[in-house]
Amino acid sequence: MIRHRIRVWKDTWWPDKASARVLFQTLIFSRIALVAAGWVGLTRLPWKYYSPEFNVTTNPVLLMWVRWDGLWYTGIAVHGYWFQALAFFPLYPLLTAAVHQVAFIPAYAAALFVSNISLIGFTVSFFGLVRDIYGTDTAQRAVWVAILFPTAFFMSAAYTEGLYLFLSTMVFWMAYRKKFWTAGVFGMLAALTRNEGAFTIIPLLWSYYQSFGLTIKKSLASILLVPGGIIAYMIYQWRDFGSPFAFIAAQSYWGRHITWPWVGIFLAFKTIWQGSPLQPDAILSMIDLCSALGFMTLWIFAWRRKFPIDWLAYWGILLLIDISAPDIHGRSPLLSMSRLVLILFPAFVMMGMLTRHEGWSRFFGWFFPMLQMTFFLVFATWHWIA
Repeated sequence: MIRHRIRVWKDTWWPDKASARVLFQTLIFSRIALVAAGWVGLTRLPWKYYSPEFNVTTNPVLLMWVRWDGLWYTGIAVHGYWFQALAFFPLYPLLTAAVHQVAFIPAYAAALFVSNISLIGFTVSFFGLVRDIYGTDTAQRAVWVAILFPTAFFMSAAYTEGLYLFLSTMVFWMAYRKKFWTAGVFGMLAALTRNEGAFTIIPLLWSYYQSFGLTIKKSLASILLVPGGIIAYMIYQWRDFGSPFAFIAAQSYWGRHITWPWVGIFLAFKTIWQGSPLQPDAILSMIDLCSALGFMTLWIFAWRRKFPIDWLAYWGILLLIDISAPDIHGRSPLLSMSRLVLILFPAFVMMGMLTRHEGWSRFFGWFFPMLQMTFFLVFATWHWIA
């Protein structure tokens, strides 16, 4: 009986043996390649020097993954919140602090542990979601593209991308399977990880509507769990910082302001046009602009392919928000766009479908890994990429 239940569980939730072998080989080999590239970058290439406070260890295997925002997350995990840090949502540093305390390992090592466990979870949940809707072949291709995407190394770094992708895909997967309460819990956790998590309410609402229409059932209460995550964080800020909206005020510290969506795109074109081809600001603007326009184009392809409505709504709203909050006076108006689009998982399904054509398969198979290692070298040597 127990063996039967375990077999049923594996068949329902876990990839088949052939798929698991392909997915985890890709995952492991890609991380090994990144570590090798980062090691070369730190030992052989010139990189910016910062005080030991910002270089948290002398171990290059760990050091290469803790950069920029990673220092904020580990700082919150160790010292708690201060005003500027409120822009970073609490679940990732909370999990980091828990692993740090329980396992007696440094906070930066705990952060990387959380990220990479989450990456494994995302690999399974994303595969399961796409498999249930489009089949095993498309699921394998989608996960493969996601792992090789140029900024996918952030899923292994001390950043929230891996954790958020795991939680958000679990929401969509559980909502698709009509497991409303489970989806609601994951949605609440996603909302505690990033502000975009509030929009994981979309698949819950759509799945509920498909199941019950406009009638009121007990399952409707599960939807309230998602905003509950945001509300809990707001209550904490109200108690300790005097305002439930302190995290919004903290965003201004990072130079972002809400404006019309075309403003950031126009400013990016302007930065590229006025800069030289080798000027860092122009190159960074090109990367961010291509990310924004590329994912907008993929959304149109997905709409023509009749992707699920909740996928299109979630993808479109998040992309619109990111484009509408540019860093007007920064180095790149669409700052960090190449990383922000990483959480738009339906785009990887669309790219996975494109890989059925040999030309696209070669492009993603060669260009993406090369670009990912290049971006990671930039990141590891303390230069800004996203």
